Amino acid sequence: MILSILSIVINVVFAVVLNLKIYTDRTLMPNGEVRVWHRSPIDRLDLSDQSILLYLQLFLIAVSIISAVLILFGIQNNILKKVCLIGSIASALLFVIILVVTSNSHAHYA
Repeated sequence: MILSILSIVINVVFAVVLNLKIYTDRTLMPNGEVRVWHRSPIDRLDLSDQSILLYLQLFLIAVSIISAVLILFGIQNNILKKVCLIGSIASALLFVIILVVTSNSHAHYA
């Protein structure tokens, strides 16, 4: 039961952090002006054409939260518990991968 609650909380935190504008992009424009953008990991995934990672993350978050809610409502199934655990671990790993990928993508003037 504790694992289910923890899984729900952690996956909600993952979804919130993916929407926070935690990255700052700066570039020098041709007229000498410095342009600054504040972007979220989701914005940077769109910039680098890797939106599939976002959709996969959202799928894993949904699987993890739905299975955790079912466990909290009293469905005692070992397969469901394994799905919840595997979904939570996969979601955490993909979250780290998304943060690493987005930290290396920068906007620039073309």
